[in-house]
Amino acid sequence: MKGKVVYLHFLIIFSLLLAACQAAPKATESAAEEKPAAQKVLRVWITWGDNPAQIQALFDKYGAANNVKVEVTAPVDEEKILPALTSSDPPDILVLGGGDLVKSYAKEGLVMELSDAIATGGIDLDDMFPAPILQCKQGGSLYCLPWGSDLYALFWNKDLFEEAGLDPEQPPKTMEELVAFADKLTKVDENGKLIQIGFIPDLSWSHTDLYVRMFGGFWYNDDGTELTANSQPMVDALLWQQQFYTKYGIDNVLSFASGFGEYSSPDHPFYAGKVAMMVEGEWQTGPNFIQNFKPELNYGVAPFPPPAAHPERANTVVAQGTVALIPSGAKDKDASAKLLAWMLSPEIVAEEMVANANLPTSKKAAQDPRFSENPKFKVFLDLMSSPNAYAILTTPLSLEINDALGQVEEQVLHTGADPKPLLDKVQEEFAPKLKEALAP
Repeated sequence: MKGKVVYLHFLIIFSLLLAACQAAPKATESAAEEKPAAQKVLRVWITWGDNPAQIQALFDKYGAANNVKVEVTAPVDEEKILPALTSSDPPDILVLGGGDLVKSYAKEGLVMELSDAIATGGIDLDDMFPAPILQCKQGGSLYCLPWGSDLYALFWNKDLFEEAGLDPEQPPKTMEELVAFADKLTKVDENGKLIQIGFIPDLSWSHTDLYVRMFGGFWYNDDGTELTANSQPMVDALLWQQQFYTKYGIDNVLSFASGFGEYSSPDHPFYAGKVAMMVEGEWQTGPNFIQNFKPELNYGVAPFPPPAAHPERANTVVAQGTVALIPSGAKDKDASAKLLAWMLSPEIVAEEMVANANLPTSKKAAQDPRFSENPKFKVFLDLMSSPNAYAILTTPLSLEINDALGQVEEQVLHTGADPKPLLDKVQEEFAPKLKEALAP
């Protein structure tokens, strides 16, 4: 009996071993068929990007540190933005060149209000310079956050100043002196045709936002809740610009300007010595513009001068530039919030803005010594802290109102039109529309 029991035990054990051996290949085969979980992908769309490879490399650092893949598309055609925001598959982060459209997107519910994202990501709003963040505010809400900023200042050609008998180290100190300097720096040939001009106020685009601040106003009131398009500062700003066309002959100036070279080329009119003074942004002082196209250019940079009657408006600037937002349809809003917080951290702001010669919106980032190495760039850096640093105010109707004001500016400067009746029409048309757009 004992031997039979032992035999049965042997058979049972043998059978179990045999079954295990037969099952083993199946287990191995099953393990081989298993696929690793797909890596999370976050998509960032940026509407600008002179160096997309540099931007992608920056975001790769976030991907490596957080075991995600960040796909950057830059530059994105702006016509694709609205269809993407209204689709079921928008990007996780959207970066725009300015805040003009953000509040209209917010009105349609296409972008997130960022209070929760700021809390989730631990974003330090106190570390941001106050001026650039204002373009993102609507009442007590924030629909975007600034990622770098642009300011404008006066550039002057020192060699042309010297040729005209002006001190090459002394830019004009008032707007009136700028007009006088421009006269001395303007040259015509024997036929009265312009061959050099001192200043063109709307080169290479409109700067009315800066000039109207110098005259003490804007086309909105201080909190952006009312339209003030036909205010006296608006009239004064346009008439001040108009004189640079009418005194030399509008057709003469326009004909001269039609021969200017491309913006990003050695033929840019300031690089080529055709324009002696210009209003331009901080990026001109970096490696991609003057240093690249005309490194031998002898030029200076200074804050744009105030009116003689208002010296307290010295160092007036209007901050604008890149903003980042989260589409309402983003699939994982917490992941978007964390990526946004990383983008706005001082070390990342410093790295990206140094690479593109743009101004940091983070106060801590601004302390990076690389921003102060170039004294011309430092002019702009110092202006960021100016008590006269304003925001480019935006509303849900910014695009339409800006277009209307742009048409007025063109008529005033390029045809000699009286600005007041034209501004009155803009005020009459858009003031009630703005009130309606801002209604709760």
